[in-house]
Amino acid sequence: MAATFRIRTLGVQPGLQRERVEARLMLLFRRPLAAVRPIADGNGALLKKGLDLASAERYREALARCGCASAIEADTVLPAARAALADYAALLQAQLAALDPGRRWQYLAEEGELFGVPGPASPYPLELAVPLERLYQEWLAASPAASDDLLRYTAGMVLMGNTPGTVEEAARYLLPIVRNSAERGQAMLAAARGYSPLLFRPLCEGLEVGLAYHRGSVVHRVAQAHLDAWDMSEDAAFDAAFANLRARSSLPLQSSPQGVFGGAWDDGYDSSRMLLPELLAAVVTHGRPVVMVPTRGLLMVCSDKCEVGLDAMLKAAIDAMREEKMVTPRMLRLVDGRWQVFVPPAHARRLNSLAKYADSNDYRMQKELLKARAAASGQDLYIATYMVGKTGPEQRRTSACTWTRGVPSLLPRTDLLCFADPASSDAPITVRWDAAQPVIGALMQRTGDCPPRYLVDGFPNAVQLAQLADIAAAARREAKEQARAQAKAAQADHDAAAPTVLLAPPRPAWQALRTVFARWADTKPAHAR
Repeated sequence: MAATFRIRTLGVQPGLQRERVEARLMLLFRRPLAAVRPIADGNGALLKKGLDLASAERYREALARCGCASAIEADTVLPAARAALADYAALLQAQLAALDPGRRWQYLAEEGELFGVPGPASPYPLELAVPLERLYQEWLAASPAASDDLLRYTAGMVLMGNTPGTVEEAARYLLPIVRNSAERGQAMLAAARGYSPLLFRPLCEGLEVGLAYHRGSVVHRVAQAHLDAWDMSEDAAFDAAFANLRARSSLPLQSSPQGVFGGAWDDGYDSSRMLLPELLAAVVTHGRPVVMVPTRGLLMVCSDKCEVGLDAMLKAAIDAMREEKMVTPRMLRLVDGRWQVFVPPAHARRLNSLAKYADSNDYRMQKELLKARAAASGQDLYIATYMVGKTGPEQRRTSACTWTRGVPSLLPRTDLLCFADPASSDAPITVRWDAAQPVIGALMQRTGDCPPRYLVDGFPNAVQLAQLADIAAAARREAKEQARAQAKAAQADHDAAAPTVLLAPPRPAWQALRTVFARWADTKPAHAR
């Protein structure tokens, strides 16, 4: 019987900075901060099991290089005739090499993965990282007679999930997808060993159209490397995807009593149907179509003239976003063939709060990945926080970030921009982002991150700071005037709504005096009259 071992966490090594250790763990596991935080906590969580002793020791050494202590424990015993994880990796690699001869494979014992780099003539062009633990356990559970068949099936599924081999197959299984741009940005940052750009086309603010390859249970996004392997143009790929979506969208939209229409396809591509204008035009005959796609599997449509429908759609979107992965919390209206963000006045406050909530989540995840990348490269760069607070008499949720003198930073795109000088006793200058751009736009460099970030290495000079201070002062005066105007209008509305009181006409002065003397006379005692 051959013993196997497991790894348990013991926390951050003494004397090391926890934040730096967490950044290294994020890169090691290619997972967000929330996923690696329990490892740094040292709560004895089980990380790996079923490892041979050599693999367990290498795994412990990898964690130690990250600054995290761990312990090796005896796990279970397996029949000596069955291979260890490293042996299984070699068997699977042989099957993969037979299907894709030009690929160069490497077994990464610390991560329990097979990593393959495509060759020049490889029909499967993307780099591949294959986690082995689950596959290994399934293979151990199979009977000896079925193990070889399972290896061949696993190798085929791994490569088919990368890309098919012919353009004809691709054309049959492509579909358009609507995604949040931040999702692609996170994928770019999380790619630790190279990245083939995903195909996308901008749709509207924060949204884009991508391509998915969907064949059976295999679903993955299409990258530029796929098109290169198929010798297929981007236009041809999108045309094929839209044709496939139309072919599976023969069912009409279903109506609700509130005037909201939705699909009954239940195939995970409901949100993609917003890309078919003929489907929307068939149900919205008055006004312009407004859609909400809060999740991938939900499309809601109504007219921009239907107040009841807009309210019902917003409430349903809020409920859906609590349960599933979010696409966008915004309402979108189709105007002259283009989707635009639509904010009905009656729902402006709630829509703004939802948008700030979604953007805050996207920027928080992005910040974690950017910090991990900066820590791994030794780059001294501050990743500014996307802050949200309430401002103004209406307490509207507003985003802000801080630009600090002497601190190279990556700034998020926010409503307000605060300029702070630690060496000055003056209060920071706060200006709306759009108003500040004509003054300091040349000092900001847009990066390729999604959601957008701006690299700033300098700071506004004295002249520019004076201009920004004037803009801020003007904005404060305008805000005060608006507040006074709103207060005056509210008082006028209150007075108009108050009941009318009829007042008696004023009396002459002599009559008022007579009344006073009469009252005084009445109060005198009888003997004094």
